[in-house]
Amino acid sequence: MKLITEDAIKKIIQAGTAITDGELHLPAEVMLTPSARAVVIDRKLKLVIDDTTLKRKAAACTGTTPPSKATDSPDLGTGKYQIEGGGFLNEKPEHLTQLQGNILVPKDDPRIHLRGKVDSLIAELLKVQVRAAALGRQSLVDDLEEVYRFIGGLSRSEVLDEPFEADTVAGLAYEEVRAVSHNPNRYFGRGHLFNISYTEGELPILLNALRASSRSCELAFYEAFKTADGSVARSDLMEGYNRLSSIIYILCLRAITGHYGTN
Repeated sequence: MKLITEDAIKKIIQAGTAITDGELHLPAEVMLTPSARAVVIDRKLKLVIDDTTLKRKAAACTGTTPPSKATDSPDLGTGKYQIEGGGFLNEKPEHLTQLQGNILVPKDDPRIHLRGKVDSLIAELLKVQVRAAALGRQSLVDDLEEVYRFIGGLSRSEVLDEPFEADTVAGLAYEEVRAVSHNPNRYFGRGHLFNISYTEGELPILLNALRASSRSCELAFYEAFKTADGSVARSDLMEGYNRLSSIIYILCLRAITGHYGTN
């Protein structure tokens, strides 16, 4: 199994010989890194795993020669696990972890760091949800459940290298979230929460802490997927993480303005 990196996929796309009618054809013996898949998604290409003919076109762009049946094993290497930077292992060492399938990366890889941040965010969300349920705020419990699913969609998209799509969350169309969060005077009759105080009550303070945690996920995502020119490889997910903090901010504003009941 040959691993194609972000740089390699850019060369393949630039050469153009593996692209037909918006489809990028690659051989069955290759695997794309997450950042390479992100390039394919951002270029709006459909990835098609193809046969030997197009395999040779793609291999030519990366400077490799597709192995014959007689030399498959020596050229491709063997092992249960494949290290993203190159090499194979039959046993997974403690300092490496699975990024995707059998691909191993160091545990301090920025993408693994992101997943840890998201895991912590979900844990904090569940705490707020339990407290809201104990206080009888079912509408907030329901909104938090939608946020939970939204986070799950972000995670799934990142782990499986799928495009991220969202419809509605917490009663708002995905496209509405930014406008509502940027205009609290219009939608909530009050200004931004620049100086939020403990006097706002328990649930607004818990939601504000959750919002802050979501911001750390947003920053972790950028660190994991930023490119050499400062842009980001997965613009769909970058937008999703931006909107996540805005959604929780909206929930905080709702709590302060009595949408979920008296604080």
